Amino acid sequence: MDFLRERTARFYLAAALCAGAIVALTLFGSRQGDFPTGPDGEEVLRVSTGSFTTSLDLVLKAEGLDDAARYRLSKALSSSLNLRRLRPQDTYSISFSTWGSVLSLSVTRDLKDYLLVPETGGGYEVSVRQVEIKTSAAKAAGAIRSSLWESMSAAGVPPAVILDYADIFSWSVDFLTETRDGDRWAVAWAYRTDPAGKVVSQSVSAAFYDGAETGRKTAAAHSGGYYDENGESLRSMFLRAPLHYRRISSYFTNRRYHPVLKYFRPHHGIDYAAPSGTPVSAVADGTVTFAGWKGGNGRLIVIRHGSGYESTYGHLSRYAKGVRKGRRVSQGDVIGYVGSSGLSSGPHLDFRVKLNGTPLNFLKMKYRSSGSVSGTARRAVAEAIRQLGD
Repeated sequence: MDFLRERTARFYLAAALCAGAIVALTLFGSRQGDFPTGPDGEEVLRVSTGSFTTSLDLVLKAEGLDDAARYRLSKALSSSLNLRRLRPQDTYSISFSTWGSVLSLSVTRDLKDYLLVPETGGGYEVSVRQVEIKTSAAKAAGAIRSSLWESMSAAGVPPAVILDYADIFSWSVDFLTETRDGDRWAVAWAYRTDPAGKVVSQSVSAAFYDGAETGRKTAAAHSGGYYDENGESLRSMFLRAPLHYRRISSYFTNRRYHPVLKYFRPHHGIDYAAPSGTPVSAVADGTVTFAGWKGGNGRLIVIRHGSGYESTYGHLSRYAKGVRKGRRVSQGDVIGYVGSSGLSSGPHLDFRVKLNGTPLNFLKMKYRSSGSVSGTARRAVAEAIRQLGD
């Protein structure tokens, strides 16, 4: 009797399910086309997506795949992609069938999509395609309140664009000391996004800064460089400063009271006060002619530049790796770190420039442009700057 009652109950359950299915098909039509399907027509039950905060093997294990399945998938994908180099910014998408099998595995890395799907023979096929990228443009403008960074951030300018903006004007504006509240700025930039909306690159296309201390500065991109509205390159022979400093503690003078020696003597350099360990950069391309200890200068670096110029960097705490006599350096390369070696009353950089052996006041030097554009290129640059103000 119990067996008979069980069979009867199963019969009524089956009948109810069939009736429900008939009603569903009548009201809503066939499931065909209403659900995504895999390459063999199997319906996709679920899709799992994420980024690689761990290895692909652990991702697959967390999805419930056994050792054999994980091995087959990893082996197939490794023929086209180095799985050991997956990073948190790389993403994955795994689709599963109603039977729990993997219908597809997609990994996106470096703007390429690696798609793995099962083959009829039991193996897997891997295809690689370039991710579709969308290019867009944006611009923002404002006035300085407290600092350039805070003002641009408040206007929605991305951090990477703010840093590029500061770098573009680094030859003509010192944003640490020359900014004033009320100074005006504007920037236009292009950015590229992947299908998920993630920004993959961005670059400044035009910019201007109009300051009480600096005057009006303009820039527009052309052929890998930046030029002002007159077609002059913003890049000059020397950087505005060899480091990010807090203040200038001593200026160029022929009569300065030495804090350690306690008497007056010429100081033909600029003392930049900064925390010990602050990176120091070469102000121009050149060759290191000296890197070592030199009396009261402590740890000193001397660089010979073109056209008879020479720069020196004193009181360093240490040298950057590889910096030695005869080494070629480029403008902006880190060559050492701020310290207080030699005759020094505290951490700072003693920076000096000479022309054919004669000391120069670096803060009053005229900066020469490294080049210019003319004709059509100059007009294009001027137009990009003009549109920034529209």
